[in-house]
Amino acid sequence: MANTSERNHCSLALRLIYAVALIFLCVGLCVLGSFRGTGDAYELKTQGTGDAQTPTVVFQLDKTMTELNEEGEEVTRYFRVTNVYINVGAAYTQKGESVTLRAEAVASPTSSASSSSGRRRELTFSNFAAEESELESDVFYRWMEMTPSASASSKDGWLVNTYSYVKLTSRTANVLVNEVVFVGEKLVSSSSTADSTGEKVVIPASVYSATPLVGETDAAAAENAAALLDKQYLPSTDTSRFHRFTAREAISMMTIAEMRAGSSYGEGNVYEGERVYGALGEDFLALGTLIFGMSPFGLRFFPMLAAAGALIFGALFVRRLTKRDGAGLVFAILFALASATLALAGLGTPLMIGIFFLLLSLDMCHRFYAGGMKDTRFASLFPLICAGLAGAFAILVHGAFILPVAGVAALFAAGMVRQQRARRYHLDRAIAEAEAEAPAQDAEEPSPAMQKVARVANEYRMKNALAAISFGCSLVIGAIVFALLFALPLYYPYIKLYSDPAAPSVNMFGLAARAFAGGFVGVNAAADGANVFNIFYIMLRADGEAFSAVFGAFMNPVAILAALAGLVCLVYNVVRLVRAAEWGKAERALLRRTLLPAVGLVVSLVTACLAKDAVLFVLLAWLFLFMLAADAVSDFTAREKCGRACRIAAWVGFGLLAAMFVLYFVFAAGLPVASGVITAIFG
Repeated sequence: MANTSERNHCSLALRLIYAVALIFLCVGLCVLGSFRGTGDAYELKTQGTGDAQTPTVVFQLDKTMTELNEEGEEVTRYFRVTNVYINVGAAYTQKGESVTLRAEAVASPTSSASSSSGRRRELTFSNFAAEESELESDVFYRWMEMTPSASASSKDGWLVNTYSYVKLTSRTANVLVNEVVFVGEKLVSSSSTADSTGEKVVIPASVYSATPLVGETDAAAAENAAALLDKQYLPSTDTSRFHRFTAREAISMMTIAEMRAGSSYGEGNVYEGERVYGALGEDFLALGTLIFGMSPFGLRFFPMLAAAGALIFGALFVRRLTKRDGAGLVFAILFALASATLALAGLGTPLMIGIFFLLLSLDMCHRFYAGGMKDTRFASLFPLICAGLAGAFAILVHGAFILPVAGVAALFAAGMVRQQRARRYHLDRAIAEAEAEAPAQDAEEPSPAMQKVARVANEYRMKNALAAISFGCSLVIGAIVFALLFALPLYYPYIKLYSDPAAPSVNMFGLAARAFAGGFVGVNAAADGANVFNIFYIMLRADGEAFSAVFGAFMNPVAILAALAGLVCLVYNVVRLVRAAEWGKAERALLRRTLLPAVGLVVSLVTACLAKDAVLFVLLAWLFLFMLAADAVSDFTAREKCGRACRIAAWVGFGLLAAMFVLYFVFAAGLPVASGVITAIFG
């Protein structure tokens, strides 16, 4: 009955771990971001050398529309353009250089508008701001409004009935434009003094003409330029991350845009893209945008999915390491309610994907370390194959993962030592049985005892060989082979980033090596100020009149206290082991429960000091602290003397953890917060 009750209890705790992961995933997906994104992009060229014509796209706006009024009668509505929004994907120029886009509303495709008319709108920005630059640089993959010049006589817009053509040009550099949207108001008549219906609408538009490039016909040029109008919707002015990408996410979007562009390139273009994370992470992000579109939700879907997977495999590792289901459940709760984990899981970078693969590799390798191989069938080899491949995938997400994966390889080596000890134990028993057996007279065949000796020796010889081959080949050969395979979809972006697309001089091996080295030496053009120490306080502000968006990877204060408690228990366990008079089974188990998370903590912090985008490894260090805290909670609540008091303290702690998670939720989810509140909290 006791065993049955224990099995039921274990299965209940395991189900609760899965439930926590599912709730975490559902909450994360609900606040992940908008499904609305941009479609295909169009590279707007600038003027060439000499007297070359400035490439121009001319849009024609619909002058009128018909609709039913309240009496059911058809009425004609006219438009006044009030806003011109543009979504820029990339500027192909040097970092810090000024870029200007111009839109002119004209009466005919051949005329032009003066800067004082109010019908000339411009957007000036830089290709990522250099130091001390006053130019706007946080414009990529955001809806930006093109504004009239300061000398414009009127800034209220223009009547489409009079000026129905809009010419779009790039004044200084080739620019990748995702979308152009003309927003206006409905009018009851075509008069300049006509009353507005008060309804803001997207004014229907089409491409009238586009300047043909070399080898293009007029029709083909206009067809290609139609990509500027393929996702027409009213742009959101909300400044929260629900509708906007962060500067770091824009880098990934630029890389994905070049993946979609393929082999096309512009002469003299300077390309920016992801130079820190490896090919596998970018492939996952690109797959998300392929499924859900070039939207915030699409970019962030797989990182959030990976975070839920990291929660599960981290909890399973703690559960097997401590041999207590409660410890795994405590880790799952700490992971889900730490606030920073939800915030960073909702960031459209490969950060969480790398952590997921590392924890998967660690959990699978620990299965081998804890139980060895039962036999030589594939089912026994699968955890090692999975551990090796997951470790290889982690390295392919971020090159600096080679250090934590080396720690996983050390755990595998320790498992091999344990399996060799098991071989010695079983072989010695078989030899003892053979020696105790009475020798047979004139036996032509070996005795059953001698056959057992040979069978045990052969079995463990096969186990050791297969284990080493499975893990080693999966890790080393898997990393090499998959590095080339996962780099294939990124071949053209990498050529644009690391070589000359007109005359590539780097082969696939060189590109894969560059992607790996980026984890240590890569530098992205955009930076949000994150470094190894500010995991407590990473903020991406966006100015707004009514709201200010604050996306914070704030660690829940109660989770911080839990991690510190885990660190204290680490020291306490070390003191217990040092003061132990003799080491028995309990002390060896305590050493394993303490040593593995402690090594993971140290390796994560060391890697964070060496790696680029080190916030990835600082978060991993927090997770290892949570493992120590989970073991401590499970240990102390199970004791007879202080168990009741510890259980009460644990429940109080969980309540405070949940309460602080609710308070921090708006920051972790990047929801809009009133600017007055932001000022009161952060000054």
